[in-house]
Amino acid sequence: MKTMFALIILCFLVTACSSSYVVSSSNEVRLVDEFNETAEGKEAEIILRDYVVNNATNVYLSADSLFWSNPESKLKSGVLKSETRKITFIEDFRGGLEGAGLGFLSGAVVGGLTLFTIVMISEGEPAPGEYAGAYYAIFMAAGAGLGLLSGFTVGMINGHTYEYEFENSQQQENSDK
Repeated sequence: MKTMFALIILCFLVTACSSSYVVSSSNEVRLVDEFNETAEGKEAEIILRDYVVNNATNVYLSADSLFWSNPESKLKSGVLKSETRKITFIEDFRGGLEGAGLGFLSGAVVGGLTLFTIVMISEGEPAPGEYAGAYYAIFMAAGAGLGLLSGFTVGMINGHTYEYEFENSQQQENSDK
């Protein structure tokens, strides 16, 4: 039982949700607006074509360029969109909500399975007659509550990742071949 619990906890620690988008010239206007809406007020990690990594705030994408501020030096920078490989944003609260949902569901299942296992080992019901169902509800509620709290905590730590990958015209030509 301890091994199963440890495996479930390990699964939650390495689970994270993400959203990935490809920015290319074919979906220009809609995705640029969506990108700027997502970027507003968030910190980002920008990876350029030459694999230079920049931490950034105040990220703004135009039709052909990307602009940002360095959070440490407060200097503003910009590059052509074609020089950008990937931009990553992490939203902690959304990750917490997703983790809470997953934790709630899996905690309820684990609570129910725990009582079911106890019943199977003892070869009977957890309580006489009419109270048997209440024990299942209590174990499932306790498991759901613990799962909700632990899932929210792990979700806040991992966050929800938004990845925008940039496809320049040379990459598009290579992928069309």
